[in-house]
Amino acid sequence: MKIQVVNTGSGSSRLACFEIEPSVDDPVEPLWKIEVDANAPGQPPGRLDLIFRSGGREEKAGAVAAASGPAERVSALMERAEHEGGCEGVVHRVVHGGESFIRAVRLSDEVEAEIERLAAFAPLHNPANLEGIRAARRRLGEDVPQVAVFDTAFHHRLPLYAATYPGPREWREQGIRRYGFHGSSFRSAAMRAAALLGRRDDSAVSLILCHLGGGCSLCATIGGASIDTTMGFTPLDGIAMGTRSGELDPGILIHLMRQGMEADDLEDLLNRKSGLLGLSGISSDTRILQPEAEQGDSAARLAIGVFRHRLRGGIGRMLASLGCLPDALVFTDAMGETMPSIRAAACESFAFLGLRLDPAANEIGMPDSDIAAADSSIRVLVLRCREEWQMARECAELLAGTPEAPEGEG
Repeated sequence: MKIQVVNTGSGSSRLACFEIEPSVDDPVEPLWKIEVDANAPGQPPGRLDLIFRSGGREEKAGAVAAASGPAERVSALMERAEHEGGCEGVVHRVVHGGESFIRAVRLSDEVEAEIERLAAFAPLHNPANLEGIRAARRRLGEDVPQVAVFDTAFHHRLPLYAATYPGPREWREQGIRRYGFHGSSFRSAAMRAAALLGRRDDSAVSLILCHLGGGCSLCATIGGASIDTTMGFTPLDGIAMGTRSGELDPGILIHLMRQGMEADDLEDLLNRKSGLLGLSGISSDTRILQPEAEQGDSAARLAIGVFRHRLRGGIGRMLASLGCLPDALVFTDAMGETMPSIRAAACESFAFLGLRLDPAANEIGMPDSDIAAADSSIRVLVLRCREEWQMARECAELLAGTPEAPEGEG
């Protein structure tokens, strides 16, 4: 079954195609991928290049105006995709599903209306996701089934005490709770880690998963089910990120509002001008900041130091939620897969628990490998991020009539 995966953001959009069989757990690589990224370096003035990748080759596949929105970008990606043949289904990443969506669903007018309502919870994400959905439907018509997979769905069975904020009880009635995000990444990483540990069907395997990219979050799982996570009501919560602040003292926001800052300005500040970028004034990318820090730039050094400190704190929190040593600590996504110094810094604070890295293996950081020392009390895995494959898998299962049961069911 050929499934196209659409990941629409405010600054970038990606389209990938997978040949996939329902209920097959072993990941496969995409047949091809196309992306357009407003943040990519070297873009020509006034336009954004579409980049096509397949079988190790890469080529420019057209361009869109730099000022284009998510709908125009998705339409351009799909126009290029038509050269590669048709598909049997399209699956879209939607960041916030609230309490309404706990698994993949076929898109309909009612589903789209609920995604739009939930945009109040994720104003930077759901509107862009919805634009991509509508652009795809206009391009492909009604004959190609379209499916939505929600970041929040993986965490829907969080224990009530882990999901609840210590505010007035009315908050729960208003849907103010911890939802968690990066669900497709965590779901695929949990399955892959269990397989690499030789415990694919073990309901007791415990993991701490670190999704470290432009957005960063951690998750503790037992038997593939999320029991705690660092992101909360929105993707702003948790550890420091590329441009997002992560958790803050709420009093800071009250102070800034009393100084005259409006809600829209706060949203922009916390989402786009904080984190590594805000601290360093240089970049949101640790691959750029690390050399600057090593060459003595104090702002870059501080940004890296704050990120490492918050990451270690997040791991400690996940340890406490598990209440035991995890079977593995897992690193995935761009930063988790490519930054050995970040992995080493995250692990060094837990040497007292017997966690030890193999320095040579960590430096290589081969995806889907164990980089822990032979005598480490905890295995440390580097996994390729496969959220797009996971989305395609869930879409194929839904269209085949065999959707995966949510954690704790079935």
